Amino acid sequence: MRAQKKRTEVEFKSLGKCSSAISSVISAVLLLGIVVSVITVVNVQYVPEWKTSAEQVHMDDVFYDMAEMKNEVDMLSAYSLTEPSTSLSLSVPVKMGGASIPIFASGKSSGRLAINDEEFDMNIVATTPGLDYDSDPVLLDLGTVTYASDNNYFVNQVLTYENGALIVSQNDYSLMRLEPQMSVKRTENSTNITMYVNAVDMDGPTRSISSSSVEELTFRTNGSDSLYWEGILFTDMTMTLRTSQVSSWVTFFETMTDDAGMDASEYSISYNDSVVVFFLKGGSGEDIKLNVTKSIFDVDLNLIS
Repeated sequence: MRAQKKRTEVEFKSLGKCSSAISSVISAVLLLGIVVSVITVVNVQYVPEWKTSAEQVHMDDVFYDMAEMKNEVDMLSAYSLTEPSTSLSLSVPVKMGGASIPIFASGKSSGRLAINDEEFDMNIVATTPGLDYDSDPVLLDLGTVTYASDNNYFVNQVLTYENGALIVSQNDYSLMRLEPQMSVKRTENSTNITMYVNAVDMDGPTRSISSSSVEELTFRTNGSDSLYWEGILFTDMTMTLRTSQVSSWVTFFETMTDDAGMDASEYSISYNDSVVVFFLKGGSGEDIKLNVTKSIFDVDLNLIS
């Protein structure tokens, strides 16, 4: 009887230990389930929002890099026109990728930076009675710099620098964010129209790099050309652009002429999928003065990190 009682006490103690072990296992499983649930919710609900916001910030950084490049090239253009025999250079870093979130999503977005892999040509024909002045071939094959993002969450964008203009494209839409060195205005007490154009010629090999690191664009001045045609008054002028950013250039010409107070009878803008034609004609008693220059740059692309 005493032995049976002892066995019963041992069985109760073993059962208690087993229940305690099962309780510990259940607690661990529940805790693991909670952790997995939290991680799943964070990855499904919050990480995409964080990554989208971070990639948007990175695209702003890329725009600022390209805008800085445009501003620096504008200043070098002015210098090259006054001191064509002296060479200066500048280097512009471009952040190719970003949007890394430590712990939750450390992967970075990336991008593709390219020089001279898109076409941009300009042709200007100005007419005076009995004679046409043609810019060919001085303003052909001016070159481009493009950055195309490869985002995982935020909408992809393409930033294009051509002829001094910085254009942002997104899906089927594009917008010229920074304008070229080009203007039209009435002069001589509104008796004439003056058209100023400074073309930016980027001479260099066709090259591109895709990465999530940092790339460096290098520009070096290489002289300038002038089509000033000083003293000649023209009756009309036709500027033809060959570009992949047609809508942005059309909007630019519309804004430029509107700001100058030009009448609809004094100009016209026509275009197709790859060409924009801007025609300018003075009104009654008005002539057109042209000041056309070109700044030439040697441009290259180098990996720095």
